[in-house]
Amino acid sequence: MGGAISSTRAVTIGDGSAWTFINGAWHDGPDAALVLPDELVREDGPAIQGHHYAFSPLRMGDDLRARFQVRLSSHADAGIILRAHDPTRFWLLHFPECGQANRAQHFWAALSRMDESGYVRIAKMDMVRRVASTNNLWHDVDLRVAGTTVRVEIDGRGVFEASDPAFRGPGRVGFYRFGRAEIRGATLEGTVADTGPWDDRPRPARTWFHPCPDTDYGRWQRPAQLVRAANGDVILNYTVQERPYDGSSTPLIARSTDGGRTWSKPQLVAGLKTGEWDDWGIVHCFPDGVVRLLVPGPDSLRIAASPDHGRTFLPPEPATIAPAPAGLSRIHPGPLVNLADGSVLMFGYGGHTSTIPGAPIQMWGSHHCQAFAARSTDGGRTWSPWVSIDGTEGNPGEHAGGNLDLTEVCGAQVADGRIVALARPIYSPWMWETWSGDGGATWTPCMRGPFPGYATSNMLHTAAGAILVAHRLPGCTIHASRDDGRTWDAGTMIDSAIWVMGGMVELEPDVVLYVYWDSFESLMRAQLIRVTPSGLEPVSREG
Repeated sequence: MGGAISSTRAVTIGDGSAWTFINGAWHDGPDAALVLPDELVREDGPAIQGHHYAFSPLRMGDDLRARFQVRLSSHADAGIILRAHDPTRFWLLHFPECGQANRAQHFWAALSRMDESGYVRIAKMDMVRRVASTNNLWHDVDLRVAGTTVRVEIDGRGVFEASDPAFRGPGRVGFYRFGRAEIRGATLEGTVADTGPWDDRPRPARTWFHPCPDTDYGRWQRPAQLVRAANGDVILNYTVQERPYDGSSTPLIARSTDGGRTWSKPQLVAGLKTGEWDDWGIVHCFPDGVVRLLVPGPDSLRIAASPDHGRTFLPPEPATIAPAPAGLSRIHPGPLVNLADGSVLMFGYGGHTSTIPGAPIQMWGSHHCQAFAARSTDGGRTWSPWVSIDGTEGNPGEHAGGNLDLTEVCGAQVADGRIVALARPIYSPWMWETWSGDGGATWTPCMRGPFPGYATSNMLHTAAGAILVAHRLPGCTIHASRDDGRTWDAGTMIDSAIWVMGGMVELEPDVVLYVYWDSFESLMRAQLIRVTPSGLEPVSREG
């Protein structure tokens, strides 16, 4: 592949000696495919889980045309590496996918930048209209790079265009994939720049750690809540199984006394038997400083107080909670949010009976779900009736019945006392957004939110006023707002994602701990993250 390019030239790996590979070597396959061996697809590597990069020996100038085909699966990502300075500093034009976006028929494209931190900074991401997202379709990609702008056509119909002042200068090209994505038929056209320096030794930084490597109860760890107790301890509530989807779950709690850097051996939750934790339970530190465990059932709620900051729990007692609203058989309680007046808001969601029986979820619009909020002023012992978080009205003063595309909800109270909530959709391309100005008693009509997202953890409002939301798509991404939810940044991908979820807590001013499910049904991961005016930065566990 050496020498000046005066015409279109096919990309091949050859013997691979001139390429730089991250997380395993690629090779040439049938139909001009750039192939990653199946046994390497889930390779962990030093940094973002399951990401594979192949840097070619070509250093291209400012203008470039690349054509290739890409095929995505339910949880995958693939694209082309542009303007790489070394294996830790490069740009990606890529097509992130997750199962929820796929089944809702959304095709996304993004221009992102990897830097020395190990994070992928999203410059722009958008849904590309007129491109099918069905699994296992080959898509034709025609990319043109000119100066600081990229313009890509997908299947001759969909168009994505992005520009960034920092996207400039020559650099190596290559290809990227996550999951069972495939790339074939790649060609390049443009001018090869001077060879320039290339150090193939750097590797993307590792930003994560395993908080609880103990596997006595199994290897598939699924974190739920992170709680900062009144004594400063951090409590991690999670369940574990030996194998994914096989056998009962064991409820466990681990504890950190040094700001989330090291953790105790996990302990069984007293009073709960293995496999008995319906919906896994919810651990929360209430405004009175008491850590309590909420144990939801199909039509009931029990609550257990802890006399010692979550080390042990008293026997659960019944709590008073309203039945599920009409059209729902039950409510699945979600995150709890402490409000400034000492009350607590609990979000919840449930499947609606108008769902078409027997329909596959890929049948667009067939599945319906609604979301609600309830409030407690007595430490979770009693709760107000469930209120729809969609305040849409039909005729003036007449509630329209509630959005049927709302599932998991996260929310936070901002400086002026209002509550902002974002809800995971089933079919909407973007999350749903709604606001309450009266402590959750009433809500604005739902509106299309600022970004796509699934599997949100709790929304976190830091002491300095930043709002963070971690979610799925692209990968495991955190969006940040520094003006109480009026505007949001473009997002920072801190890891890959098939699951995400988990919990988030502020440990000290602007330092956040996030614990989340890993991509491949194994040990949960944790990251310490600093919120800065210019973006998110990883914090060393030892620092």
